[in-house]
Parts: sequence; C-alpha cells; structure tokens
Amino acid sequence: MSEQKQTAKGGRGIQCVVVTPETTVFDMTAGFVSLPLDDGQRGVGLGHAPFIGRLGAGEVRVTPRGAGSPPARFFVQGGFVEVAHDTVTVITQKAVAADAIDAQEARKELERIQASKAVGKVAIEARLDAAEAARAMARTAGRGR
Repeated sequence: MSEQKQTAKGGRGIQCVVVTPETTVFDMTAGFVSLPLDDGQRGVGLGHAPFIGRLGAGEVRVTPRGAGSPPARFFVQGGFVEVAHDTVTVITQKAVAADAIDAQEARKELERIQASKAVGKVAIEARLDAAEAARAMARTAGRGR
C-alpha cells in the first residue's frame, strides 16, 4: 500500500492521519472527515469536540479544503479514532484506498461469505462480521467512480 501525504498550504484545517501497524497510509490537512464508527457514520469538522471512538467496517472520506479536489476515500475494518485539537487519527488493522479495491472481487467475496455455513454462536457472529465487512468494502469500491 503506498503512502499518501499531502499538506494544504496556508490557513487552518483538520489534520487527518490514517495508520496501520505497518505504515502511515494517509496524512493530509482536510476540511472535513467522515468516519464509520461502530454505531454509525460521524462527521468531523474544524473545531469538533474531542472524542475517542471505535471504528466499524466502512469508508473514511477525507474532503480536502477548498474546491476542486475530490475526496480521498479509504476502506477501514475496525480500530479506533481519536479526535482532538483539529486532528483526526485513525488507527486500524486494515486500510485500503477505495480506488485500489476491485469492486467485482469484493462482491464475489461477499457472495462467498453469504453462501458459507456457520454453526454455533461464535461462528455465526464471525460470519456476520465478515459479511458486514465485505458488504462495506463492496460499497466503498462502488462509490465515487
């Protein structure tokens, strides 16, 4: 996964950093960040109140300051986010740029998971979690093209 690092010139913004255990995936000054929290989507703008949240599987959308540039989009699967002092730090096990996801392969993975059988509470919960992540990845791949 290649690192993307961009810094807007002048003015204030939200510093958004996406990291995995292996690398810093993304580092950019943004105007707005949308996050897939475990309990729903949440937006963060300049001056947002501090919080720490648990991430679900879904799309992180980072909107650059100013007009003209498309948002940076990433699929993340779990982890945590910290928002404080106009900085958003996303810490996750998996972060994939949306344009690097093969939508057809993501849909095939979802179909494979949905066709699989699970017996017992733990196996059923794991299958449901995997299906939710695969569905979110397919959705992320299908947006913004």
